[in-house]
Amino acid sequence: RFRAARSAEIASGAAQAMFYLGVGTCALRRSLAVEPVALDFGEVAAQQRSVLSLELRDLAGSEPQDLQIDPLPSGQCFTVLSAPRAIGGDQLFELLVEFYPQRVQIYRTELQLRTPKSRVLVPLLGKGVSPVLKIEPHDGIVHLGSVIHSKESKDYTTAQVLVRNDSDVELSYNLETIVPADANHSGVRPFTLAPSKGTVEPQGEQLVTVTFRPQRPMALFREKVLVNVPNQGKPTYFYLYGHCFQYQAYAIPSMALGSDFDAATEVAPSSAFADSLAVGCGSNAGSDGEIVHQKMQQSEFLLQFEQGAEPPPLHLLVGASVAKGSPLAPPSAAPGASYRFEIIQSEFSSYFSIEPEGGKADTKAEGALVAGNATKQLTESRPEKQVKIFFRYSPPKESNLNVGGVDLGLLGGIGQWITCKVQGSLRGGYVPQSEPPGASQDITVTLRAYLQQI
Repeated sequence: RFRAARSAEIASGAAQAMFYLGVGTCALRRSLAVEPVALDFGEVAAQQRSVLSLELRDLAGSEPQDLQIDPLPSGQCFTVLSAPRAIGGDQLFELLVEFYPQRVQIYRTELQLRTPKSRVLVPLLGKGVSPVLKIEPHDGIVHLGSVIHSKESKDYTTAQVLVRNDSDVELSYNLETIVPADANHSGVRPFTLAPSKGTVEPQGEQLVTVTFRPQRPMALFREKVLVNVPNQGKPTYFYLYGHCFQYQAYAIPSMALGSDFDAATEVAPSSAFADSLAVGCGSNAGSDGEIVHQKMQQSEFLLQFEQGAEPPPLHLLVGASVAKGSPLAPPSAAPGASYRFEIIQSEFSSYFSIEPEGGKADTKAEGALVAGNATKQLTESRPEKQVKIFFRYSPPKESNLNVGGVDLGLLGGIGQWITCKVQGSLRGGYVPQSEPPGASQDITVTLRAYLQQI
């Protein structure tokens, strides 16, 4: 009810008007108590859930009263998980409320609880934040080395990566394969990660073990894995690489690790892919009924130099797989492996040279190969113990095109493409049982360059 009064007074010869407003209400005894009086969720990572509880008590101690909960706005990301029921007596009723922020922003609303005799408003507060994700290795490149092919994929290698939370809120991650490696239709996938999902505490970290278990010989396995954490400004990936050969010593073309790739850039599978679909006998089955996989070691390479006065060198990668039986039962003394490359003398061979990584340019290069590690620690995710064999092309210096006072510059650049052969071999290490002990692998490298003659 409202009551207004007006009075007039005359003071010091001036008239002043004064107004009064009175407000009256009634007070009812509180019959519903809520603890706490406000529910503050604090900072919660966006698209992560947080649940807090409210304790309700009937102070009147009368007959049970039906509790009613008014709906909450859907856009405020608060949800009451507990169903309403009758409350009364001295028993507490726990009401669970969930906060599930969808975006990085502040959320606020009110929860209205009603009984026939009372009504309570509980403020709900919360802030959606974005956790800070870091990974190691920082570029996401994980090279798991090379494995010798074994029956039933018993040989494998492992490496460790790190998922780190640099924020003050929990971080939930899920490792999702975006571009899978060559599929294994009869067993475990070539790359597995464990744990593939989890929650990292504030300012905490989680070690993840990556296992490479190839099911068939293949020059390059690679897989792209997304570290899925909600509300990240830029996607974060792990790039997994591995090789599998029947011989321990191997040679492969140079490759750019870490360059982003997707399903469209994947190389179409070879005919050996059809063999991986077979179970038991197949078109390439041996006399014992087992699948005979194609030899994946490339025996011929073509390296073509860019045109120019000083073309950059090209290279191959040579290495040795982890010991046969790794990591569970490696041999106590495995035979060593080695490589040798030599330029075959020809008309244009004087323009080319070979240079092992860290060595000197010459017409030949040779050295020992060290087997890789089957179990890598966090700091060993890079390809280790692979040797780069550089091939260089040194064309003759440009001659003076001014002859007898006549400028022949228009004829500049005329020349021809020349080639040079390099004979290589990989010796020692493990060889398949079908081959004689100590069998070597012969490799031919063709070097192609443009020789400017005018």
